[in-house]
Amino acid sequence: MRLYKKAAAVLLAAAMAVSMMTACGGGAGGNGGNGGNGGNGGDTEIVEPVPGPDTTDPGQGGETGGTTTQPEKTKITDVTKSQYAQFSKNLYKSNAFYVQVAMAEYEGKTKTGEGTMIMARKGDDVYVKTVTTQKGKTQEVAVFAEKTNDGKYARYMLFEDAKTALKSIQDKPFMDFSKEEELPKEMYRTTVKVGGKEYYAETYTDEGGSEQTTCFDENGKPKYQFSQRKDGTSETMAYQTIRIGDSNNLCQINGYKAYTMANDADGSSILVDESGNKYKVTIKFDQNNNKYTGIEATDSNGKVVTDDFAWLDNYFKSILS
Repeated sequence: MRLYKKAAAVLLAAAMAVSMMTACGGGAGGNGGNGGNGGNGGDTEIVEPVPGPDTTDPGQGGETGGTTTQPEKTKITDVTKSQYAQFSKNLYKSNAFYVQVAMAEYEGKTKTGEGTMIMARKGDDVYVKTVTTQKGKTQEVAVFAEKTNDGKYARYMLFEDAKTALKSIQDKPFMDFSKEEELPKEMYRTTVKVGGKEYYAETYTDEGGSEQTTCFDENGKPKYQFSQRKDGTSETMAYQTIRIGDSNNLCQINGYKAYTMANDADGSSILVDESGNKYKVTIKFDQNNNKYTGIEATDSNGKVVTDDFAWLDNYFKSILS
């Protein structure tokens, strides 16, 4: 679903906005989420997509192998009647939902990364979290967004272990559910076998030229999504949990201490808490090898309060070490 691609892009932008502050010698961050609020994940396993004719050879995606797409595809004359369209419509129109997916990236048959994504909504409030592992390095990013009383949108990058958040104000919503998802102009129906089980599936080519295939369960909910890119890389998504009408209590910011990123009069990066207290954060690098060595945080009186920002240090260690 395109919705999850948008969420991933916004999460990446939020993380990059924090990370870019290192160029100024100051910044903000944290252990990129790391919270335990996901809950209720299913046991759906990631399987590697292996296009080609059906076979019983496990190495070629047969009965105990990966995924085999049948060559026959039938054009869907009205894409608004597709399973894809019906599920997307139900998701967008619901006032609350909770979705958890497992993801894996491939170059050919070699897995290059894996992770999970959680997305929850309750009214105008949205929560999104990803946990990704690449080259043995794991990074977590979580964001909560809500509509403010003045009609703007507050976005919080969450550091869940520390119950701390970095707040920014946006003019546009984090995720816009006021309009339904734009459907592909051309779609086809087919069948796909995953781990020996055959699924009804729908496929289309996205704006980037990648072939997208979604397998549906007997209730019309997505079970797997396979993305085959033109460069030979691919992505598999396995839907572990889908609940319509329930946000799993993730859409809230209660109990968090929030800081806003700002610039001091001299242009230095600072953090401002909700009481207006200002803290200057200096990011330190080794002069010889330019490796990250730590931070120093001071309050407006010059008192060193670095220990209060251990979550910030942990974040920079995770992305700079």
